[in-house]
This record gives sequence, structure tokens and C-alpha cells, in this order.
Amino acid sequence: MLWVEKYRPKTIKEVVGEKNVVEKVIAWAKGWSAKKKPLLLAGPPGTGKTSLALALANTLGWEVVELNASDQRNWQIIQKIVGEGAFNETISDEGAFLSTNEGKLKLIILDEVDNIHKKEDIGGERALINLIKRKPRQPLILIANEPYNLSAELRNLCEMVVFKRLNTRQIVKVLEKICVAEGIKADKKALEAIAKNSGGDLRAAINDLQAVAEGKYELRLKDVVIAKRTQETDVFKVMQKVFKSYNPAVYNEAMLLDESPEDFIDWIDENLPLEYKGVDLLKGYLVLSRADIFLGRVRRRQFYRLWRYASYLMTVGVQQVKSERKGGWTKYRRPSMWQMLFYTRGKRERLKKVLAKISKYSHLSTKKALAEMLFTVKFLLINEEIEKAAKIAAFYDFSVEDLNFLVGEERAKELEDFIKKHNLHRVDESVDVFDAFTIEKKEEKKEKKEKKKSKEKEEKDEEKSKKKGKKRKKSKDLTLDFFS
Repeated sequence: MLWVEKYRPKTIKEVVGEKNVVEKVIAWAKGWSAKKKPLLLAGPPGTGKTSLALALANTLGWEVVELNASDQRNWQIIQKIVGEGAFNETISDEGAFLSTNEGKLKLIILDEVDNIHKKEDIGGERALINLIKRKPRQPLILIANEPYNLSAELRNLCEMVVFKRLNTRQIVKVLEKICVAEGIKADKKALEAIAKNSGGDLRAAINDLQAVAEGKYELRLKDVVIAKRTQETDVFKVMQKVFKSYNPAVYNEAMLLDESPEDFIDWIDENLPLEYKGVDLLKGYLVLSRADIFLGRVRRRQFYRLWRYASYLMTVGVQQVKSERKGGWTKYRRPSMWQMLFYTRGKRERLKKVLAKISKYSHLSTKKALAEMLFTVKFLLINEEIEKAAKIAAFYDFSVEDLNFLVGEERAKELEDFIKKHNLHRVDESVDVFDAFTIEKKEEKKEKKEKKKSKEKEEKDEEKSKKKGKKRKKSKDLTLDFFS
């Protein structure tokens, strides 16, 4: 069993971290109500965010529903699992009914929310935003390594608590407890070396301790030096080992880089032609393309466990296909694609906004808006007479920046001036078509009912008046002789 899980804190008292951070989380939990914001735990990996959330639930006796990066988290999953869990009462593992009115709550934990895909056809983040806006009755904790990868809208809906990296003293304290529990006599300098090499990541430190100490009765400094983490390994050194050696240990070194597989593949792609030629180059790109397929599946399906296969292919796979060991020194380059993306970032962001408006007002998906409508709208804005083009711009609620992007500054100014002069603007429908149809039908039914009542009343009144008339007529025919 991994020591990280074996020695995960069971209660709040066992959690290692800043006192004020732990106190904030406890205060939030004790004062929980549907009116409060969900909690967003943010900070580097290995600082105890998930452990604190689980220990909190265990301490307060709450049930737990957890979704992490290895789970699929599109809008259907968010709505089904998180949505139902957040708004419904729950049943404990023992089958007991837990009522929120009696304080029996269920903590919903979404780990690594900064990895939720933001594509519109996935919609996980949007579903999460909509769920939070509905004010769930069950407590919700979001966990992110990079909180600013989330949209500002989602961050503002949460109460953010920031975790900092642990210091060496805090990590050593935990490692000492584990050694005592495992019956290991550990040199404190060895534990300090592990703690320093972890870079403030407690999870990494515990994994390193298990790697060098499991099965031993004594741990010395020299054991740690052999298994020392290469956290500061430079990306250029890793590429040298990929292109110029046959040592498969390069995979482990690549995993310690501060680069995601999606970034590191760009480094390999850029520098592969500098090292390989002919058949070697062909084989290298074939292996790299297979790694890219795995990364594509990660993006589409959120299966982050496939990262390891992609990483192995782009390192060991590319390394082993070369026909001979390469020598000499090569000046490696930064990925040129990054520079291109940097320069075009503003245009890409503007395109997203334009497509969102076309998608919304033409009732299309973003993909269809790009494939079927974007160029048509652009053509009409450029080539139609100013009045029609301005009406199209107003219909889609395009801003000056949108128009500059679509038709250029000169034409955009013409359209903007015409729109302002004639006060053109989009009128949003306050009632949707279905609601309007329903209201109209209700009004028709009500009118028919009132007409029917009125007609029935008229018929009754007429019948009554006829009866009264007959009585009066009979009374006129009576004479005194009738009573004699």
C-alpha cells in the first residue's frame, strides 16, 4: 500500500499546514448553509488540499462524494453526480437516511477543477457554474493547483483559500512519524535531505521516503543521495538524454520536469529534425504522433491517466527508434509554435467571443457557427449595403472590437457610426417561444370558459323571464267568478 494513502490524515488535528488556513476551512464548514459560497482550495500539488477536505468530512461525520481528474467530468456527469448529490438528501454507507435539517451533510469534492475541459461541447465548467448559482444545500469544495486557469466567473462564486508549500521542518516532522510507525530508525539528516529535495511537496517527500526506506530497519543519508529527486532537471538535459542516449530512465526524469506532457511534446517536436535524419526521423515522428493521439484522448475524455503513455512514447519511444547513438553538441530551440500562439492569442480570444455570439443568436453549436455561419456573416458585413450590414451587426450584438476583427477598422467605423446614428440594437426576447405559446393557449382557454359561462347565464336569465311572463299572463285571466 502506498504510504501516501496509508498515512493520510484521518482528522483535522492530524493535518499538517498553516494554522490560519486550517481555521478558515473549519469556520467555513461549521457555519455552512446554502447561502454560503463553496470553498476553493488553491495551491501547489502536495500541500494537503485534498487531505484537508477528506479529514474535514471525517471529523464532522459527513459523507463524501469525490470526483478527480481521472474521472470524466463533462456537463452530463456534473449534473448527474454533483448536481443530484448537492441538492438531494443522502443515504450513508450503512443505509441510514441523512437529513440536512438534522445537520447530516454530504461533502462534494471536485479535485483538480483547473483541468476541467472548457470546450463548449464538453461544458463541465459551465455546468458547475450553473450548479453553484442554484445554491446547493450540500457543502461543495473545489480543489485546484492553478486557480487562475479557472474562469473569473467561477472563482468569484467561491471562497478561495490559498495553500503554500510546506517548509522543511513541517515535512521532516511527518516523515519522522511515518518512520516510527514503520519501525525504521532514520537519520534526521536523511529525512531533511528528502524534505529539501521535495520542494515543499509533502506527497513527493512521502513517496521518496517509501522508495528508499521500505523494507529497511535503518535509513542513512547515503541511501537518500542515491535516490535523490531530480526536480530541478533542465528540459535541455532531458532532451539530450532522449536524443543522444539509450537510457530508458529518461522517462522518470521527464516526469519530474515542470512541464506538462502537452508542453514537453512541443519541445521534442521542435528539436527532433535537428538530431534525426532519414528513416530515424520518420520513425521518430511516427512514435511522436502516437503520443499525440493519447494527449488528444486526454483532452477529449479527461482520462489523465493516459498522460503516462504519452510521456513514455515521447521520451523512451523516440529515444529507442534511432539507429545509432548520437554524439556532439546540439543547440536546442524553444518551440516556435509557442511564439506564434503568443502573437495570435488576442485574435483567438476575439474569435471565441464572436463565435459565442453567432452560436447564441443563430441557435447553433460553436462548431457549426465556425463551419457554417462565420464566413457568411463576415461576407455580408463586408459586401452588403451599409443599412443591411449594420442591422446584421446589431442583430449579433457585435462590439467595435468584434467588427474590427471581422471587417477591418475602416468598415467597422462605418457600421458603428450607422448603428449609433439610427439607434440600432438587439432586442432580447423576454419570453421564449414555448412560454409564449403556453400563455397564448391559456388565454384562449380562459376566454372560451368565460364566454361559455356568460352564455349559460344568459340562457338561465331568459328561461326565468319566460316563466315569470307565463305567470303574469295566467293572473290576468282570473276573475271574481273564479273565487265564488
